[in-house]
Amino acid sequence: MLKENNGQIAVEYLFIFTIALIILTIFTLPLASLAIDKTTDVSDAVNVKSQMYKIAGGINQVYGEGHGARQTVNLEMDQSINVNIYKKHLSVSVKFNDGSSKLIRVNHDADDVSGVLNLNKGRNTLVIEWPEDSENIFISKK
Repeated sequence: MLKENNGQIAVEYLFIFTIALIILTIFTLPLASLAIDKTTDVSDAVNVKSQMYKIAGGINQVYGEGHGARQTVNLEMDQSINVNIYKKHLSVSVKFNDGSSKLIRVNHDADDVSGVLNLNKGRNTLVIEWPEDSENIFISKK
């Protein structure tokens, strides 16, 4: 009579499958974590740049309308940042998950605006105005 070893073969296949699954998990999880961190960093940078374009658009609107103009800009920030306002551009340093940072720069038209804005995580409302009796455009948080 012939004896069959089907039970032993099934256990060996199960053992090989388990080892392959463990090896796959060991290599896949760190790569997935790295990919998620990089995706989050890109998303944060794009969000900050988008919000900076809103500020630059408000500055351009006030500058275009001239003395006496006023514009309100609502921003939704994913992180707290400091916006450096210079003649003709805004700049922000965005920190990433790996500890590195990137300088984001957005241009605007005004020559007579400068300062630093501290924007908090969450909702921020800015008032951009160019008073009648002033040569400078002012940006303040509401």
